[in-house]
Amino acid sequence: MTDVDRVSGWAGVASVLLTNVATVGATLASPSFAWTGNALSDLGQPGTAVATPVTTLLFDGGLVLGGVVGLAFTYTLWMAGENAVERLAVLPFAVALVGMAGVGVFPSSRPLHAPAALTLYLGSMVAMAVYALGNVLAGARGRGAVTLGLVLAHVGVWWWWASGGSLTRGGLAIPEIVGAALFSAWVVWTAHWHLAGERAPTDGRVAAPG
Repeated sequence: MTDVDRVSGWAGVASVLLTNVATVGATLASPSFAWTGNALSDLGQPGTAVATPVTTLLFDGGLVLGGVVGLAFTYTLWMAGENAVERLAVLPFAVALVGMAGVGVFPSSRPLHAPAALTLYLGSMVAMAVYALGNVLAGARGRGAVTLGLVLAHVGVWWWWASGGSLTRGGLAIPEIVGAALFSAWVVWTAHWHLAGERAPTDGRVAAPG
């Protein structure tokens, strides 16, 4: 395994750690944030009751930094892909991370905030679903099935939220954090697969696409 392989693999893990630690840190630093009353984006919007300079720095900065760092993981996903479908998942994965950074760049009062958030969540679900299909085609059926289960759970959370009333009602942070947790779990799991699992290269390089 080359240094590039290691850096790319660990970039996926680092991206998850950066965004999640920063987000949770922002909720703890907020004077009045409530999971049942707020959206996570309230933490990054100056002027809201739950935001402070510390929460905006943590939340917005964590998303931007995590999104940029996570893009390095696309190298591993592409180079270690065993078929065209697995490699195709790189595109929505990269789009999702651009959306993640966009949520941090454009606070909730900005017109581009909602498109960035949709890009993050939809892109993450599409990336996972496409990669799962590629896994199945590559013979990793169990892994593909579990990943599809994560996607269905993500869709289910948003279906549950949408069926309960306005999408922007208080408590939006709940489906947001669940969706983020599902995507984060998949990224870490996939990074481990390529760093130390069955996909870990043993010949000094990432396995060439088949």
